[in-house]
Amino acid sequence: MSSIWCQVFHFKSAWLIGLALAALPLLGAFNARLAVSRQLLEEEARLQRAIDYERSRAQWLDKYEQYAKTDVYVEGWARRARMARPGEIVVVPVMPPDTEELGEPSDTGRLPRDHVFEWWAVFFADLP
Repeated sequence: MSSIWCQVFHFKSAWLIGLALAALPLLGAFNARLAVSRQLLEEEARLQRAIDYERSRAQWLDKYEQYAKTDVYVEGWARRARMARPGEIVVVPVMPPDTEELGEPSDTGRLPRDHVFEWWAVFFADLP
């Protein structure tokens, strides 16, 4: 009687081992598909963040375009470009001569020239 049970046991264990060996490639493929799926979801999230950023940037650019079309923006730009309306007088400060011409070394050549530096030089005769 025990030999019949041993044969049944060996038969069942052989089937289980065969089934396990057949399932290994399926589990490997399933694991690979899960990894690809995870990567795709991460890529989708990254692209969605990029889309949201570009949409908000486009909205900001639309608002800036509307602002750039206003008279306030145009007048501010014209003032920075030293333009004047008819009847106005533009006052442009005269810069002192460069100290390099006088023989003194100066590092002011690398400083940007804007209104603040020009007026500072007019009143205090030296650039900050």
